[in-house]
This record gives sequence, C-alpha cells and structure tokens, in this order.
Amino acid sequence: MTDTPRPLFVYGILCAPELLAMIFREPNEATSNVAKIRPMLQPATVKGYERPSIFRGSGYALQPAAIASADPEASIDGYLLTLESTSQRRKLDNLEAEGETHKCVPVQVHTAADNQSVAADMYLWNGPMEMISPDPWDFAAFVKDGLEYYLDIFEGLDFDDEDDQ
Repeated sequence: MTDTPRPLFVYGILCAPELLAMIFREPNEATSNVAKIRPMLQPATVKGYERPSIFRGSGYALQPAAIASADPEASIDGYLLTLESTSQRRKLDNLEAEGETHKCVPVQVHTAADNQSVAADMYLWNGPMEMISPDPWDFAAFVKDGLEYYLDIFEGLDFDDEDDQ
C-alpha cells in the first residue's frame, strides 16, 4: 500500500499542467498526459506570503519564490495539488532542490471553489535573499514567455528517482 502524501500548494511553474504531466510521466509512457493532471489541481490561495521573481545573473528568472510577507493581507494565488503517490512528491522535492533553495513548510490553503481551509505543504524560498527581486512574478507572463522554454528543458529530463522501481 502506497501512502498518499499531503497536498501541496503550487504557485509558480508547477501551476502549468503541461510541466506537471512531464514530471509525473511514467517511464513506459511515450507522451505526457495533461488530462490526467488537471483533476489533481484545484484553484487556491495561501495567505501571509508573497511571490516575487527570483533574480539570476543579469536578469530575472522565469521562476518565483514564496516568501513570508510583513503585510498581513498578502496572499499568493496558485493551486492545491493533490498528489497520488510519494513518488510524485519525491520528484517535486528533487526538482525544487528541497533543503537547498527551498524548504517545505506546512500552510493553510483556501480553496477557491468551496472556500475550504486545507492543510498542505508549500515550497518556501530558502536561498539567499539577495536573489529576490522587488518585482512580483506573473504566471500569465511565464506562460507567454517561458513555458515553451521549460517544456523543451523538461522533455530531455528523467524525473524518475532511483527509488522508483
């Protein structure tokens, strides 16, 4: 019996079902199944945090960071991701460099459809604060300017970890 991991609040590039489908694709699947991913995502918000862009080198990355906010009214829109297996969670932990640039923290997520409060995990920025931009991150701009870039990168990556046999 496989333990089902806690839900995860995603707020950045992992909001793109196309990318999640590539990450969760089974080794025997020739293509990603986006239709399988969509039911796993539920629009949601987490309060008390903000989502700036991450600065890398000479420009801002296509990725955001979640950081605690001094503004009690601050919130981040994203999705509550209901994971089906610990394997999926390990793949995301590996992708997010859990423990290096991000740490997983418990949060209360408010679902948009029914305004329920759900206990979940979220990847909080754990890297140098000098890398945080004063500019907020924009998902629509990412889809327009960066999604294809990530789809190309993810196509060549193997997200299976050695524990998945």
